[in-house]
Amino acid sequence: MIRKIIIACLLTLLASHSIWASTSLQATVDTSSIAGQTGWLDFQFNPADFNAPSAATTITAVNSNGTLLSSVTASGDVSGNLGSALVLGNSQAFNDWLQGFTFGNSLSFLFNIDVPLTNTSGSGTAFSLSLYDSAFNSLLADSIWGAALVVNANDNGSTDILGQSAQVSLSTPSAVPEPQTLSLFLTGLGLLGLRRYRKQ
Repeated sequence: MIRKIIIACLLTLLASHSIWASTSLQATVDTSSIAGQTGWLDFQFNPADFNAPSAATTITAVNSNGTLLSSVTASGDVSGNLGSALVLGNSQAFNDWLQGFTFGNSLSFLFNIDVPLTNTSGSGTAFSLSLYDSAFNSLLADSIWGAALVVNANDNGSTDILGQSAQVSLSTPSAVPEPQTLSLFLTGLGLLGLRRYRKQ
């Protein structure tokens, strides 16, 4: 009886989690050439079309010797803030976080993109970072895309770097288990413990 209950719980746990592809990257921007200027940081996460599957990007660990200013404009599917965690979804056609910023010598942040594994081949959702001066002229922009960084989250779970200015470097942060992975791991440990207990 206990075995049936445990199996039922495990199946419920597995069914309750969608299969998601998750990409985590650390972005570092060399802003030393514009240090001291006051302007804007602009983060966007926009679907290519209405067929794009639900996706989200979370921006954390923002670090700079520059200064985030209080002037903020948020549009679309946006929650949180750059001081803790900023989440941009793609449920709207335009999802944008625009924040005033006095540039320092560098800017770094982590961003994690989660896309369900739908195995389709649509155009996906694009994450971008643009830097602007106070008059909204682009700074440190990629010559083709006009943004400092553009990463496309494809509908099949893969990601492509579409645009990256020379001042932007990307790296993969140390792996942190996803909540789904951790819950499955703990369930497995529980099952092993129960089996050992029953043998005794």
